[in-house]
Amino acid sequence: MEPVALALALGMEAGWAVFIVGTRAALLAFGFDPWSLAMAVQIAAGASLLIAAGLRSLPTDPIRRPATWAIGGLRVVTTACFSAALLHGAATTVTLLATGNILIAALGVFLFFGRRPGAGETPGFLLIALGVALLAMRLDGGFSNPAIPLIVASETCVVLASLLAERHPDNLGTYRQRLALTGFVTLLSAGTLLILWSLVALALPEMRFGPSSAAVASTLSSPWLWLAALVLGGLLRAPLTYMAFHFTRLFGADGYMLVSIALPVTTLIAEVLMSLTGLVPPPSRDPLDLACAALIVLGGGWVIVKRIRRGT
Repeated sequence: MEPVALALALGMEAGWAVFIVGTRAALLAFGFDPWSLAMAVQIAAGASLLIAAGLRSLPTDPIRRPATWAIGGLRVVTTACFSAALLHGAATTVTLLATGNILIAALGVFLFFGRRPGAGETPGFLLIALGVALLAMRLDGGFSNPAIPLIVASETCVVLASLLAERHPDNLGTYRQRLALTGFVTLLSAGTLLILWSLVALALPEMRFGPSSAAVASTLSSPWLWLAALVLGGLLRAPLTYMAFHFTRLFGADGYMLVSIALPVTTLIAEVLMSLTGLVPPPSRDPLDLACAALIVLGGGWVIVKRIRRGT
């Protein structure tokens, strides 16, 4: 990892922290359904990315590739599950638990690409695993808290999408190809989410899967939801999604996940600042929670230092 690129990637994690805390604030302050907000945010972000790519000569190769559709589908599960998890835990806690994706990514790149963890990285991975497990035990209800399966599903899909993005031809191309790819993927995610709602509602009307069609229509007609979507999607998620694909190309899927170790720290800062406005409750300051966070950050820092020293 080059120090300059690493510094830029850490700045990106600060942006994701603002996005996550802003999403939680919108959910709590306006009572939006998490699925409806997720879809609206993705529509705003996808449209912004395609406009940036240039609508007059928009690269259309990404839409023809099966990998693009696969990434879009995986991001549907990621967005919906992560947004729902924010209703069952503080943003800082949820993002700390999500760092388990570092372990999933390490396994994924070994299984798919044959890349083994470097020498001396194992202690760092063990610290991350210990911190995540201890923190999960401290949630309300422990491992039975709904946030646990939601985060596991979300982060598994994050890793699978990143593995596909690492080798995607358009992600390896020009910046306009990358803009078009991220725009199409984001809009595909929004469209797939809407189709999924409709199919489940028709096939299993008695099943509670997402909001009812009436709730969707009511929420999507709210000007406040679309104002929140423009801010969260157009100004934050769009550039952050582009940067995520860019750094996945530079660092690989496992390297990108590793950089996300900074996200809990930046999210804690953002959540403390947002709590001063009264829009979100203050994050936990329990010494045991902070100790779990320290284990996770220390483990991630250990692995990053090892990779910087090796120049990988």
